Amino acid sequence: MLKALFPRKKTSRPLKDYHSDWFKTLKNTLLPLLRSSISDSSPTLLSTHVEMLHHHIQSYYHALDLAASHDIAQLLFPDWRNSLEKPFLWLGDFHPYLFTNVLRSFLGDTDTDDKNNVFLKVGGKNCEFFDKPWEIAMAWKAPSKILMSRIDQIECGLRLMVPALVDRVRNAQGGFMKRVVEHWVWCEGKRDAARALIGDAVAAEMEEMVSVFLDANRLRRSVLAEIISATNVYQAALFLVGLAQFIVGLRDPDLLGEFERCNTPLNKPTRAGAL
Repeated sequence: MLKALFPRKKTSRPLKDYHSDWFKTLKNTLLPLLRSSISDSSPTLLSTHVEMLHHHIQSYYHALDLAASHDIAQLLFPDWRNSLEKPFLWLGDFHPYLFTNVLRSFLGDTDTDDKNNVFLKVGGKNCEFFDKPWEIAMAWKAPSKILMSRIDQIECGLRLMVPALVDRVRNAQGGFMKRVVEHWVWCEGKRDAARALIGDAVAAEMEEMVSVFLDANRLRRSVLAEIISATNVYQAALFLVGLAQFIVGLRDPDLLGEFERCNTPLNKPTRAGAL
């Protein structure tokens, strides 16, 4: 419903098409390259592919920024996202908590120091790394106090910024309602006056929503960049593989089909949990 309130401007290329090409490059080129370089003994090659995938994700956020002033509706309500992706969206794209949660998923696997029994849990599967370089196998074993402190700082920043942006959205929507309702009575029977009133209110809300979206997108870019800068090349490689696999996995046809065929409402209480 809110989507209809935002005017649309024609752009040279729909963002849906851009995202489709971006996703194909991630899935078919950059993710396989990074996976293969993890098995390589050259840290230079690994570093190059880490930077390529990181740059690819950042380039998408820059594209979103450029598109925001043309059509904020297609960003806040992306119709190209499927039913598996949408629960993870926040102000137009993946919630920045996704980045920190993927990062945290690497911190619980510290059961053993045996080189021949090292496992990394990614995408719900245990992947053996005993045949990989030692630096990869041990990348997330006993992370330094400096790294753990930096992760805590990143998460603390998110806990401050996310609610602040949510409040701005709430205030923008509240301002729109107040502006329209308070003056609506004076527009009774005056179609042109009502149209002008709603148009002005929508323009004011759209301006604020564009600003909020840009700040949310800036937060996503910043969190991702901070994670990459805080980790070494081996940790960053495994983190980006995990993140990319998650993004790609949400578009897996089999998983998506199974999800969409599920007949149980997600909010339906179980028998044990019923009051």
